[in-house]
Amino acid sequence: MKQTEMIRLTLTSLALLVCSMASAQFTTAGDGTTYSIDMLAHIGDAGIVVYEAEDTPGYRLTYTLTKSITVAAGDKFKMDDGVTVHFDHDVTLAIEGEADFQLTAGSCFDGVSGVYDGDVLGSAVRIKSTTTTEIENCTFYYVGLELMAEGATNVRHCNFFSHDGSTAAAVYFISAGAESTIENCYFEECRKAAIGSAANACQSLIIKDCQLVKNSRANNNVPQINITAASHLEITDCEVAGDPEDVTANSMVGGIGISNFYGYADTNVSISGCNIAWNRYGIGTVGPVSNLRIENCTLTDNNHEQNPMNGGSGISLYDPYQQTQAVIAGNHIEGSLWGITIIGCKDVNLGQPGNDGIDSPGGNVFVNNGNGGQLYDLYNNSTLTVYAQNNTWNVSEQNEEQIETVIFHKADDASLGEVIYWPAAQPSALNPPSSTFSPQPSAIYDLQGRKIVDGQPLRGIYIINGKKVVY
Repeated sequence: MKQTEMIRLTLTSLALLVCSMASAQFTTAGDGTTYSIDMLAHIGDAGIVVYEAEDTPGYRLTYTLTKSITVAAGDKFKMDDGVTVHFDHDVTLAIEGEADFQLTAGSCFDGVSGVYDGDVLGSAVRIKSTTTTEIENCTFYYVGLELMAEGATNVRHCNFFSHDGSTAAAVYFISAGAESTIENCYFEECRKAAIGSAANACQSLIIKDCQLVKNSRANNNVPQINITAASHLEITDCEVAGDPEDVTANSMVGGIGISNFYGYADTNVSISGCNIAWNRYGIGTVGPVSNLRIENCTLTDNNHEQNPMNGGSGISLYDPYQQTQAVIAGNHIEGSLWGITIIGCKDVNLGQPGNDGIDSPGGNVFVNNGNGGQLYDLYNNSTLTVYAQNNTWNVSEQNEEQIETVIFHKADDASLGEVIYWPAAQPSALNPPSSTFSPQPSAIYDLQGRKIVDGQPLRGIYIINGKKVVY
C-alpha cells in the first residue's frame, strides 16, 4: 500500500474497525527485515490503521494497532520518531529480534483508559530480545513495558502515566536478563508498582534519577518500587512520593520494597541519595540480602499505615533466615511510626566508627518517629547486637539516659539483642534541619514525552497528571 493510499478515518469508523479486528495477531517472517510502525502499517495483515488528525491541535500522525504484532527473532525493529501509537484492548507489540527505541522528538504509546479486569485493556510493549535494547524519549500512557529479554534493556528519559495494572508494574521484568538501567524516568498514578520484577527474576538493575509520584493506586500491599534482590541492584537519587494530603489513598503503599522469596545468594543492594515521603513505609526488605547499604537518604512522613503493628517504618529489615547484612548511614528519618525496625537478619550496623573491618560511619538523624505517644527511633526486634554509634537521636540532649528512651532493645526485653548507641554524634552535628522534600508539581508534557519547562505551553494537546489536556 502506498503512503497516499493509507486509510484516513473518522473517529467513529475507526472505533468500529478496531472492535472487529482486536482478537487477531500478526507475526513477521523472521527473514532479517528491519521494520518500523510505518512499514508495518503498509502490510495489510498487520492490522494497523493510520489516522491523520489534521484539525486537532498538537497534530501528529497516529497509528492504531488493532491486533497484536510480533516482530520475530531474526528481524529488527526501529521505532518511528514523533508519532503516536494507539493500542486497542489487550493488544501487544512484541519484539523478539533486535530493537531500537532511541528517539529524539519522542513518541507516545497510548492505550485505552480504565482498570484492567482480566477481559479488557492490558496493552503493552514487550521486549524479548537477546541483544541490548535502548528505549529513550518515549511516553507510555496506560500502556505497560514488559521485559522478557536476555539482553539488557536501558530505559532513559521516558514517562509512564496511569498504567492499568494488567501486570505487576508499569516497567516489569517478567524474567531476568543482562544488567539493565532505568534513568531519568517519571512515573505517575500507575495502578500497581511503577518499577517491578517477578519473584523469580533475579534481575541486576540500576535505577537512578527517577521520580515516582502516587503509584500503586489500587492501594494493595505493593510498594512503588517492588523488585527482587539481585547480584547488583542500585537505586540512586530517586524521589518516591505518595499522597501528602490523603493518608488513606495509599495506606498500603510502601516507597521502595526489596524482596528475596527464592533465597537467591550473593545479593548486593545499594539505596542512596533518595527522597522518600508520604508512603506506608519508606524502605523495606523482606528475605535475605547478602550485602545491603542504605545511605544518605531522606525519609519523611512515611506513616500512612493505619495500624502501627503492621508497619509504618522509615526503614524496615525483615529476614527470618538471618542472612541479611546491612549498613545504614547518613540518613534523615522523620515522621515515621517507627524510625528503623530490625527483625531477624545476620548483622545490622548503624554506626561503628573506628572499626576498620566495616565502613559504617553512622550519621543517621532521627526526628519525631513514634506512635501511641511513644518515640521509637530504633526498634531492635532481633537477637542481634546492633552497633548504632555516632547518630543524632530525637532527644533534647544527646546523653545515654535520654537516648535509652527512644531505643527498644535488650534493656526493655531480655530476649532481644543489645543496641550499642554510645557515643552519639557530637554537639556540632546536632539539630540538622528537618526535611523539606516535596515532589515537583505535576509536570506538563507534550505527546512526545518532552517536559514543558519554559512557561505555559502553546495551543495543543498535553499530558498533565496522567491525563490529556487541550490548551
